[in-house]
Amino acid sequence: RFFAELGRTRPEQTFAMDDAMNYVLRKPVGVVGLISPWNLPLYLLTWKVAPALLMGNAIVAKPSEITPLTAHRFSELAHEAGLPAGLLNVLHGLGPEVGQPIVEHPRIAAISFTGGTATGRIVAATAAPMFKKLSLELGGKNATVILEDADLDTVVPGVVRAGFLNSGQICLCGSRVLVHASLYDAFVPRFVEAVEAFGIGPVISANHREKVEGYLALALEEGGQILTGGTRGEGTGFHLTPAVIAGLSPESRCATEEIFGPVVTVHAFETEEEALAIANGTEYGLAGSVWTGDPERGRRFAALMDTGMVWVNTWLHRDLRVPFGGVKHSGVGREGGEWSLGFFSEAVNICVADET
Repeated sequence: RFFAELGRTRPEQTFAMDDAMNYVLRKPVGVVGLISPWNLPLYLLTWKVAPALLMGNAIVAKPSEITPLTAHRFSELAHEAGLPAGLLNVLHGLGPEVGQPIVEHPRIAAISFTGGTATGRIVAATAAPMFKKLSLELGGKNATVILEDADLDTVVPGVVRAGFLNSGQICLCGSRVLVHASLYDAFVPRFVEAVEAFGIGPVISANHREKVEGYLALALEEGGQILTGGTRGEGTGFHLTPAVIAGLSPESRCATEEIFGPVVTVHAFETEEEALAIANGTEYGLAGSVWTGDPERGRRFAALMDTGMVWVNTWLHRDLRVPFGGVKHSGVGREGGEWSLGFFSEAVNICVADET
């Protein structure tokens, strides 16, 4: 709906000269490859499909092999709604067997990939020598920064949601909580209590739960203390209670590597400079949030963070018109709003001289 409205209302781009008029024509790229992950299987697929179709492209889409039915049913509904055959093609299978041939195919001119950084490297290494358009939205190790003038009544529920929504299986989750030392002793027990009361579902699979449990064991080896959680819950599914870890060095593996599960580390800092050094001290740069009683101070701090997105006194407050993407090992390019339309099209300048 958002992209349909954007397509109806976006104005034609023109640039007048003294003796000519420049027109910007947006041509389709052609056939585009869309590779989407398992954690938000409908949202992250349609986020790519809608602008690709709007700009006139045909699509070859590969959803995660872990969550194939969502994409399959979506494609059925699209065709039932009247989408012409051949415009939306969904292929199922493993990455090496299906995803890699999509990236390698010479007639697929653009690749939009959302997933892990390790796989993103393979996609980039394949697509770049072929001069394909490339958009990569990869992993994150996002910092939640709580300055000393923040209101804990607002901060605690916001930080819990940022850390544990969807069982921490969102690339934007705030998995590192940096708290000013003057608030640390007051914040931590309130945070732990709120985490214990926050209901979450299972993680995606047995293998993924074992991966997260491996990081919990590593945290203890690295000198951390698990303040709550980290145990297998009851019921169906691969449950893991949300874990809060204190006492780790900000440079430890658990505090710098993407876990992608219900695990948050907590760290104290003394100055804004120290907080920035910790926040920017990983190979990732996807998102972050800043919590403060002074929104302008938060905006200044946010501008110094090495990320593609920062929220001030909120988290995951999304506007589909704004750019989405990361820096460093969190990705290449931006999608969202006009950025998506630009990626899924080729801009052509047509300059028409005035009649003399």
